[in-house]
Amino acid sequence: MTFINSDAACRAPTQEILKILQTDAKLGLNENDIQLRQKFYGHNDFDVDDDEPIWLKYLGQFKEPMILLLLASALISLILKQYDDAISITVAIIIVVTVAFIQENRAEKEIEALKKLVPPKCTCIREGKSHLIYARDLVPGDLCILDIGDRVPADLRLTEANDISIDESSFTGETKPSVKTIEPLVCGSRLTSIGDRKNVAFMGTHVLNGNAKGIVICTGENSEF
Repeated sequence: MTFINSDAACRAPTQEILKILQTDAKLGLNENDIQLRQKFYGHNDFDVDDDEPIWLKYLGQFKEPMILLLLASALISLILKQYDDAISITVAIIIVVTVAFIQENRAEKEIEALKKLVPPKCTCIREGKSHLIYARDLVPGDLCILDIGDRVPADLRLTEANDISIDESSFTGETKPSVKTIEPLVCGSRLTSIGDRKNVAFMGTHVLNGNAKGIVICTGENSEF
């Protein structure tokens, strides 16, 4: 099993994407494939450890090798009665640990904020039938339907596009909607930018107009989100 990132997917024709992900552009995946892929890829979400108490997260910073080395230096200075050095090192440790803790805590809050951009449910075709499922249950190879007002539930390589435009300002900073197509991008070997990938709908972006179908190419932390 594999996934294909959006830079590679935007260059490939639809049939190649279907072959790589072993799926069908009309029927989607079958139940057996879905179960196997959910075990292999996990959920389409982001890991944020909310169970650990905040004080324990702070103390966890002291496990870093550099901090342990500084603690040893402070202890040696204390044993040698070099109290000024011991105090200076201890203050430095507290500053470093506090800054690292604040940055880690801020990053977790940013991830939580980003998760709110991902829809709780989405429309997906499995075994030829349309289902409303939890977005976290999507796997690479799933066939998704997008309509006006939808949030894109995962990175999708579009297989059908009907006058669809998507707000990608959260990725590109561009206020002008991105008009999508299904045609592969011809760009040689150069790395494409997010804005260039006109045949890919990105997780968390907002459908402003039209409708489309697309194959899930990446989920969760493997997505561009």
